[in-house]
Amino acid sequence: MTMLDEGWILDCASGAAPEAVRVLAACQGVMRTDAARRAAPAELAFGALLEALPGAPLGADALERTLEQLASRSDAPPHANSPHPGLLPLPLELALEGQANRGWRRRLGGYSEIPIHSLSGAGVEARLLSIPPGKGAPQHDHAGEELTLVLRGSFHDGRAAFGRGDVCSTSPGDVHHPRVDSAETCICFVVELGGVRLTNPVYAGIDRLNRLVQRL
Repeated sequence: MTMLDEGWILDCASGAAPEAVRVLAACQGVMRTDAARRAAPAELAFGALLEALPGAPLGADALERTLEQLASRSDAPPHANSPHPGLLPLPLELALEGQANRGWRRRLGGYSEIPIHSLSGAGVEARLLSIPPGKGAPQHDHAGEELTLVLRGSFHDGRAAFGRGDVCSTSPGDVHHPRVDSAETCICFVVELGGVRLTNPVYAGIDRLNRLVQRL
């Protein structure tokens, strides 16, 4: 499947999905009109339910604070300090705002990543992946669902091929070995719900050690 399933679409529209998944869904909607059209009925339905609820009173300075926030964003250059200027969809750029460390961290297998702190938390890990042509992530299983949105390039994971705007969805028990099959570096936005398990115990030990060292 190259788009989010109906369960995720409903959870995103209702606000029940983790913020990282909602941002991923919004990014795919920006990149693909068919994804936006598919999500529109659920968003309209839940929007109508919200409009039917009684309104909450606003503070006296609500308008002033909103205008100040808009002004501060308009003063900043577009995609300032972005790891890939002009590449990331706006919802993802906004999620990265204020994150000081946007440097790529090299991982086992020749790929690099940038953790997205504002979208990560208990049981949720969000990150950008950069994988050169011909390289890939080590073969792994999943402790929970994993959603991967391709922002640039393409990869094949042994089950199917995924290109720009596609979402690769995996569940516990789905062992795969993503490998870039495009001539350009593949950039992905990944949301992991429960983490991954490298199938090679040697690679798993090295990867854990690398992550511990980088936290020091």
